[in-house]
Amino acid sequence: MQKTALVVDDSRVARMTLKKLLSAYQFEVVELSSGEDALEYLLAENKTPDIIFMDVMMGGMDGLTATKQIKDSPAL
Repeated sequence: MQKTALVVDDSRVARMTLKKLLSAYQFEVVELSSGEDALEYLLAENKTPDIIFMDVMMGGMDGLTATKQIKDSPAL
């Protein structure tokens, strides 16, 4: 079974770099650019990634707020 990693970062370069590293370990990588997109994806896709890499400092919802909302959500 292939593992899934969710990479959330407003920097395209950071997402691409992490995707390349994780792909070498056979992770399927889902890239998103904001905390809001991450919450929307997690709720809509009904999929739970094996690991989430969340940037702390992003425009809009920062990574700490997004992580707290993920942890506080009974659905997630």
